[in-house]
Amino acid sequence: MQVKIELPDELGKQLLEMPDMQLLVQKAVEKMLLEEQSRRATHDLLIEQRELLHQTSNDEILPITRSLVGVLKGYHVDVADYKKHLEEKYL
Repeated sequence: MQVKIELPDELGKQLLEMPDMQLLVQKAVEKMLLEEQSRRATHDLLIEQRELLHQTSNDEILPITRSLVGVLKGYHVDVADYKKHLEEKYL
């Protein structure tokens, strides 16, 4: 299969000078596809968890979990924030 992409001239020149250009491009595309699949899988899990949470009544949620529901509402927290927190706490 062949794919045509537009690149800035300088980037295209650098790419053409690489000895294993085809392998490099193939590996880069594979990596991007895997990252996208992982991102979509994570997104799907989050949606599924949110739906389950809405289906569960407050009486079915453990008290400690119930106390945390809504704590981060309005905040944007992601995996990078959590990793930073762990580094600061344990390193």
